[in-house]
Amino acid sequence: MFIFYLPFILTISMLFTRLSHPLSMGLALFVQTILICISSGLSNLSFWFSYILFIIFLGGMLVLFIYIASLASNEIFYLSPNFLYLATLFTLFSILIGFTFTDPLIISTKFKIASSSLMSSHSFDYTSLLVSTIYSPSSMFFTLFLITYLLLTLFVVVKIINIYSSPMRTNN
Repeated sequence: MFIFYLPFILTISMLFTRLSHPLSMGLALFVQTILICISSGLSNLSFWFSYILFIIFLGGMLVLFIYIASLASNEIFYLSPNFLYLATLFTLFSILIGFTFTDPLIISTKFKIASSSLMSSHSFDYTSLLVSTIYSPSSMFFTLFLITYLLLTLFVVVKIINIYSSPMRTNN
């Protein structure tokens, strides 16, 4: 199913470099987030990861929207006709590449195998499968990298913050 969303993800990524207005960039980022969350949700057994990813991106985009609305509140939003032609060209080109390099027989057999394997096991425990895929030996290095990255980011943020010059300091 990811193959059907890939052309649109590539098109928005290529068109993002051509955008100049902050609100259009935010809209492109929002659509890109929705497409990536849908494609990651369809590739997993449950949508929890994509739901959490969407909520995190939405929270960050709300903060960005507040900053952009205060900076560029009165700018006129203008789309040139060349941009619309370029967007149509990128979309058609991405769809053409997506359908050229995919074999419909392989896709249909993958869907049949996946649906038959899920339907054949009635007592399938999804929670144990999800927990085991997060901490499996194949994804151990990614999990350790993520843990060390978040810990390092926490240390850097704590070191950057100066408690004596912050607005939340206590009055002595």
